[in-house]
Amino acid sequence: MPNTGAGLSDADTIGFTVGYFVTDHVATELEMGVPPKFDLNGTGSFARYGTIGTAKQWSPTLLFKFFFNAPQAKFRPYVGMGVTRTWFTDAKITNSEFQNGVLHGPTDVDTDSSWAPVFNAGFTYAFTEHWFAGFSVSFIPMKATAKLNTQAQTPVGTLNVKSEAKITLNPIVTYLRVGYRF
Repeated sequence: MPNTGAGLSDADTIGFTVGYFVTDHVATELEMGVPPKFDLNGTGSFARYGTIGTAKQWSPTLLFKFFFNAPQAKFRPYVGMGVTRTWFTDAKITNSEFQNGVLHGPTDVDTDSSWAPVFNAGFTYAFTEHWFAGFSVSFIPMKATAKLNTQAQTPVGTLNVKSEAKITLNPIVTYLRVGYRF
């Protein structure tokens, strides 16, 4: 439909990272987190519906990072690149006015999973030999497909209508961390 769309709300969560320095300057990290819950908000002519649905996002990420400065330096900036596998769970339409007025009946939602590149930059600051803090920013150009299965109420009865929506997300993810080195 022309002039329609949706966008995701911001969300925060807690994450966990396990990293290993392959050399003094090259590290690999696996980042995982408790899946944040996002609100899907209507845009364009769907804006009048406000929040139309919710979903939880899973996106474990494998990163390869290059650290600058000496290994003993307190401040170490880095750049990184990696890959994430993203999928959504508990996706549902929560706005009955949208569900009945636009989709014409109860609708189940499912999304496919997808691989996406991750571009990352940040820094760490060492407080002691073992304790450190860090901050990073990542950009993840991601695409997925949402599959909708609607039990549409029509004048001739209930019809099972299947449709798909292409999803393009380009999130900028910030990550604040406190860590311990072994």
